[in-house]
Amino acid sequence: MREVKVSMSNTYDVIVIGAGVAGLGVAAIVSKEAGKKVLVLDRFPKSGGRLMSYDGYPGKGWRVDIGLHFTELGEKSMCNVVNERVGKKVEWAPFSDTVDIWDGEKFVSVADLVPMTKEDKIAFRDMLQNIAMMTDAEIEAWDNRSLEEWLVENVPQPAIRELFTDLGMIMTTIPNAIDMAAGEVLYIARDNLLNTRQVLQASYPIDGMQGITKGLVEAIKENGGEIRLNCDVQEVLIENKRAIGVRVPAGKHIYQEEYRIFETETIYADRVVCALPIYKLNRIIDLNPETGPLPRWWVKRITDIQHEITGLIGYMIGLSEPVVDPAKLCFFTALKTKHAGYPFQGFAASNFASGTAPEGKQILHTDVVCEHPEASDKFKRDRILNLMWEDVKEMFPGIEEKVEWKLPYYVDGCDGLARQPGLVGNFKPGLQAPGIPNLYFAGDTYQGRGLAMNGAALSGMKCADLILQKMEKE
Repeated sequence: MREVKVSMSNTYDVIVIGAGVAGLGVAAIVSKEAGKKVLVLDRFPKSGGRLMSYDGYPGKGWRVDIGLHFTELGEKSMCNVVNERVGKKVEWAPFSDTVDIWDGEKFVSVADLVPMTKEDKIAFRDMLQNIAMMTDAEIEAWDNRSLEEWLVENVPQPAIRELFTDLGMIMTTIPNAIDMAAGEVLYIARDNLLNTRQVLQASYPIDGMQGITKGLVEAIKENGGEIRLNCDVQEVLIENKRAIGVRVPAGKHIYQEEYRIFETETIYADRVVCALPIYKLNRIIDLNPETGPLPRWWVKRITDIQHEITGLIGYMIGLSEPVVDPAKLCFFTALKTKHAGYPFQGFAASNFASGTAPEGKQILHTDVVCEHPEASDKFKRDRILNLMWEDVKEMFPGIEEKVEWKLPYYVDGCDGLARQPGLVGNFKPGLQAPGIPNLYFAGDTYQGRGLAMNGAALSGMKCADLILQKMEKE
């Protein structure tokens, strides 16, 4: 990679690589609270990362997100907190009234799926009260152990174990309790109980997923920050144990992507934040332990866990008329579908936010949750998608005749690191590079808690606070 242009005047206090909710959160907080010159770079033509929305597809009145998203805790979420911190407001739909689970023939409520005696219900209530009172330290002690172990040690009633496993699957998108990190399930449950008095509550932004990120973009620009899109960062420059900036393409390249080697220019900064997932770090940092700038033990940890992620494969479905009662605010799920054989998720976004579909029509978000080997393989994705459609036709009778359009999609790494024992809480990679004090990380694959985008938002706030603390000491 040959550098052809160097501009010493092209300097910033902080460069953030990645314009998802974590990167935008870091940039918005630092630019507003410290008044620093901040630059956000992203290789896509839109900001938002995995929270991008598209208006007008396939025609006027429709809005689609880049994947199926439901925001845990809604107006009480970390996504909302990061917006409020920089003076922005997200408009939220009401919480989902119910979570309905497919029993193989029909959707039923969680309570009806697992019948409980009066004694079971009392014991379940007592268990939730105990979870609500757990300390951070008590929860963290379970980060390296499974939910099944926690249930065996703390819950003698089989019905309650089954019910809480079902709830854990919705939280983690992992079907088996032995594979779920108990600490993460307990943290999410406690957070919900303290904020909503329910084990799990979620909502949807009125403006779609862009409603969560657009205020952060505004805050960055209002406070003198800059966002450059279509900028595919080539390398984080590290010299003498310090990040000095980034290399970016100096111009356009006539070749297709797989043939390109860009000529580059350098943008300098006092601090660099990598707000992209660990499974994409090798795009911008040399992770070869023989030649790279980071210690061997850290590189090994990253490469060992970088593909411990889950994926989504599904359809956004535009319907000429509803297949779900427009008054029903519900999240649909299945532990394992008949045909595809994976956990299923879905909801009618237009029931929560009317702006997602033209009047009288409905948009249905659907997916199945799979592992990285399936989500990353084109042929496996196609087979799973075809099987999933057979499941959808059974779950929502008559849907095929009402389909106006179907948009297939996949997201590999939908929830950051899988919520498995040893991959949550403080077991996640830290927010600061070892041995490089001005290189930071943010996002849902780094330290943070909560479901998906909330984990990313919290990680971004923690990273911003770490930067602000260092700035105060200088």
